[in-house]
Amino acid sequence: MNATPNRFCLLTAALIGLAAGVAHGQAATGSEPAGHNHAHEPGHAGHNHAADPATAHRATGTGQVDPNTVGGPTAKSVLLFKETHVSTGEILDIESVPVEFKFKNTGSEDLEIQLVKPSCGCTVPDMEKTVYKPGESGVLKVTFDPTGKKGTVSRNITIYTNSSIKPVHTIFLQSEVKPVVLTEPRVLAFEMTNKGQSNTKDIKIYGRFPEFKVKRATTQDSDVFGIEIVDGGKVTKDGEDMWLQIVRVTLMESAKPDNYRTEVTIRTNEEHKSIFSMAVVGRVIGDLQLSPVRMTLGRLVVGDEFNNTVTLRSISGKPFEVKGVNSSNVVLNAEYTAEPIDAEKRNEWTIRVKGTVAHPAQRFNSEINVITDMADEEMVSIQVYGQLQPKPISQQSKTDSNQ
Repeated sequence: MNATPNRFCLLTAALIGLAAGVAHGQAATGSEPAGHNHAHEPGHAGHNHAADPATAHRATGTGQVDPNTVGGPTAKSVLLFKETHVSTGEILDIESVPVEFKFKNTGSEDLEIQLVKPSCGCTVPDMEKTVYKPGESGVLKVTFDPTGKKGTVSRNITIYTNSSIKPVHTIFLQSEVKPVVLTEPRVLAFEMTNKGQSNTKDIKIYGRFPEFKVKRATTQDSDVFGIEIVDGGKVTKDGEDMWLQIVRVTLMESAKPDNYRTEVTIRTNEEHKSIFSMAVVGRVIGDLQLSPVRMTLGRLVVGDEFNNTVTLRSISGKPFEVKGVNSSNVVLNAEYTAEPIDAEKRNEWTIRVKGTVAHPAQRFNSEINVITDMADEEMVSIQVYGQLQPKPISQQSKTDSNQ
């Protein structure tokens, strides 16, 4: 006889508890039931909107952004773009181009644009407002800065909304960027040059407008590299008329054996690119030759030992002395030694580096300097390459337990 009232009381208590839980969840989130998980929604799987505040921002009506996290889909709104792919066509790299993506809320509830995230900083989005009524249209304005770009450039913009039907949309912007000043190559690299010989290479600089000129080209290493400006006149480049200037760089025969890296500073009469620099690299080979040309230590951890050698020999067979070996690398605790392979001929030496990795560093690239009595080759540099890797977990646990 008392079973029914008891069941009624239990059911009433359960409903009251459920209502309290829902109310608590809404108070905690502001608009969503407790336990709502964005990771299970389309477009939100594993996405952390707050992970990159520099690029992922909450949209506002002023075109500014707010680095708050984005809420989950709640409304039956539908964001429909008139076009999802827009091309600016051919543009010069000095033109910031604005484009418009038109859209409409075709759903039955308010559409909220919560986040507009471009794929890079050269693409800047802007909106008048963030909430659109059912049937209301809007425009997402995007400005693309092509500075430093060349050729076909594609960028995407991801839009996050409160739509429960399709919360995430991606639109695409494409441009064909033409530099107002085109340089070839990007880095001027000389082949290995023997001591006492010269080597000449050209930097080609194309201007897009008539009367384009290189006014001046200089380098701080004028005792190693000579520079001459040559007028190439009007030429056809990639099917277009352009004006060519040649910066002729010569690695001079007086350069001593060594690895060289410098920059050529170029000044033009093009106001949008009046001054810029080009990297130049070269290597002059003397009588002394390294084998191998560099020392590779491989992947090591702190405390690992190494024992590596290189051979330094005279190509002509002329005897020479190694007066010392040193390095300023603080990551390696090493000893540097040199011994002649043949004590009588003394035209070939073994350079040995032996020690341990003493300090943590992501990379420990450096130089070892070998001091000799060979004319013009009093110092030969050996490039040393290595990479530090984390200690194995078992080794790390053992170290921690001993502390």
